[in-house]
Amino acid sequence: MKNKKLTPREKRQRRDNAAVTCESIGLDPAVYNAALSYLFDRPVPDKGCQEWYWDIEEPVFEATPLQWTNIQTVLFTNAGTDLAPYSDDQVGIGLSHVMSNNAGDIPHMVNDPSVPLADAMRMVRALPSLWRECLGPRLDIGPSPIGSRSDRLYFVSYMWFDVWPTFWSAKDIPEWRDAMWQVFCEMLAMPWREAQVSALHGIGHEGSRLNRPKELKAHMDAFTRNVKNDDELKNYAQAAARGMVQ
Repeated sequence: MKNKKLTPREKRQRRDNAAVTCESIGLDPAVYNAALSYLFDRPVPDKGCQEWYWDIEEPVFEATPLQWTNIQTVLFTNAGTDLAPYSDDQVGIGLSHVMSNNAGDIPHMVNDPSVPLADAMRMVRALPSLWRECLGPRLDIGPSPIGSRSDRLYFVSYMWFDVWPTFWSAKDIPEWRDAMWQVFCEMLAMPWREAQVSALHGIGHEGSRLNRPKELKAHMDAFTRNVKNDDELKNYAQAAARGMVQ
């Protein structure tokens, strides 16, 4: 795995995110550690078998919407270290449960009326760290055609903003639109190609809902101009800017 030099902006973001801990946001560390075990300390199913969260007899993890929001904030911020003990498949399975409401309501917890907007925005601001510290480095194993891989970790990275229902439920809230714009901008500025692809995929689906067409066009034009020696990524960015992604 290659070490890549951080830009001054990325260094500043890393310092800011380093301040997010269970203690700093009022989350019981025991609850967080239990959530980590619940989501990731799981066996990888055999081929043809379902993931653990499809088991109707699996006990539900008891946490309030605010606790789940804060769990995700700490998880996203510290994914590089906190998920290090788990395999790519374990991380992919656990994060799939976090991002999708196909077998649970975790991604809707932050949309609950009981969650203060400030806590929700803190969670969204932490989201890019998931790619910066975990998904980007783990998936940096050499080029592959966009959308071609079938492994669990790639699916999470590539499909997050396609599957994730959280922003869709909050798209009419200005603070959410602004926060999501910043998420995409941060991810596009990362050195990890898969982080960029994920952001482009998200922009392709959600760009029109960010309510900033001129700014989005200018940013996407600049991104495309700066892509060197990667025609596939450049073409994908141009398609995303038009909302033409699958």
